[in-house]
Amino acid sequence: MHESMPEYRFVATGVVQGEDEWMYGFVMGLNVYDENGESILSADFSEILEGKVIGYHVYNGMMDTMGLHVTDVNFDGYKDVIILNSFGGAHSNTWYDCWLWNTETSSFAASKSFAEICNPALDAEKECIYSAGGSGAGYWGGSIYKFIDGEYVVTNKLDTDWYGLVERELINGKMEIVREVSYGEDKQILEREQEYYKNSELWQLDHPHWYWLGGHHADQWLGGE
Repeated sequence: MHESMPEYRFVATGVVQGEDEWMYGFVMGLNVYDENGESILSADFSEILEGKVIGYHVYNGMMDTMGLHVTDVNFDGYKDVIILNSFGGAHSNTWYDCWLWNTETSSFAASKSFAEICNPALDAEKECIYSAGGSGAGYWGGSIYKFIDGEYVVTNKLDTDWYGLVERELINGKMEIVREVSYGEDKQILEREQEYYKNSELWQLDHPHWYWLGGHHADQWLGGE
């Protein structure tokens, strides 16, 4: 943590159902305690559905940690905290609840915009977050986010489907089309475009930080301890 931050204790609670790693467990809550044992953050994710108490649906394979990371997600030098709010479905994508450290109030504040980032991967050097997945068949693109004026904003976006692609970039506060290609059923054009974005200095789509399935392999891109 930043030297000006006290030592805190982070406690996640959850319930595992069954033994199969692909069965759903529930992330039920998160508490953060200061050096005196006082709670400085208390989040309850439980709700009652059809007479049963449930929480955030997360595959059992991640219930050992529940995706809890104490890590700097807005690149300001202070540790923030994230925890899984979803890991499941046909594509096994992940989303995280996030609380950012507020230096002015010395407290954690929820970030709704981070919670919208699918399969996030942090790049501290470039101060951006990569996001892959979250779309259907024929999609092999991604999005790049940056923390701007207190919010996570898409600065680059590559939309793809079976027939073509559209690349957009944030220019003067507005997403503008910077490249558009139609390939229809021509596999050679498709393969050429995929190779182009693998070799692109910006995109590097063959880099493993573009992960399409959630799980512990993604922990390396979320840092923290």
